[in-house]
Amino acid sequence: MENIQLEGRTIEPCYGRNVDTSPVLLARYEKGEGVILSEADIRKYGIENPEIRDQYWDTSTLSATKGETVKVILPYETGSRELTEVARFGLGLINPDEELVNYGVNLDVDGRWEKLEGNGVYTLQRKGLILNKDLTESQAMKHKLLLTKLGHPDHVDSKFARSGDEVAEIIGKTFELGREYINDKDVTMMGQDLPDVSDKGVLKAWYVSRLGGGAGSSARANLSGGDGRFAFYGVGDAKVDIDKARVQLQSLEGTLQSGQIDQIGSALDERDQLRKRLLTTDQIYSVIGDYIGSANESEVRKAIDDLTSQ
Repeated sequence: MENIQLEGRTIEPCYGRNVDTSPVLLARYEKGEGVILSEADIRKYGIENPEIRDQYWDTSTLSATKGETVKVILPYETGSRELTEVARFGLGLINPDEELVNYGVNLDVDGRWEKLEGNGVYTLQRKGLILNKDLTESQAMKHKLLLTKLGHPDHVDSKFARSGDEVAEIIGKTFELGREYINDKDVTMMGQDLPDVSDKGVLKAWYVSRLGGGAGSSARANLSGGDGRFAFYGVGDAKVDIDKARVQLQSLEGTLQSGQIDQIGSALDERDQLRKRLLTTDQIYSVIGDYIGSANESEVRKAIDDLTSQ
């Protein structure tokens, strides 16, 4: 499968055993080359792009199970491409030196289970969850595990949330595509598969199956299986033509107050730092927003989008 061009950047399919590819991709992430896409990323991009939804993908959204307890580890805050500390720790455990338990990382050593707590970690119980079978659209819209991974505001903190309407759109569009694919208005899909109940603590990476396979999510995969495939979202050419950017910034004169253009210009001068940290429009705006009136927010955000996409 060739690389996929998306939003001016590249999604690179990274094949092989998860235990081998995870450390390689983490090293590339640390160098500022890109990020491993989450389940929410794959599902959002998939409803818009057949090249993504017609394939299966391992993701940086992690699952930790022990007994009846399920921990969902979300890798990124909304609008961010910086791994949370817990997700970075969890992905780091997926490496070829681990002796796997139940095909996943053993969490019953070195206090690992207890370390999977904090920012971006959400704990659920199996009881009441529909697991290991396809869902109706109505069931999917109410499934706590799926909604948590997609960042529904009723199930995660605001830092990790997207709007309820956006989550509903992702699920609804997936079912719409599924109905078209198999020509069945009563299609069931988006099943949530977990490993069998065990008293052992085990870490896995969630993967998303292709549309033709029901677009389900599974945390049952063997981390040492040879058919893994992470999606690495390259940062692309993050260099900013500062001279051209300054010309564009001047178009905001009359909208911004004196000195505000210099504030943005100074941020753009730090292009190497921006490339390393993979800053998004939301992150840049969070720094300069206090200097800008709310009435001008949309215009300034558009300008930042234009500048940082060059």
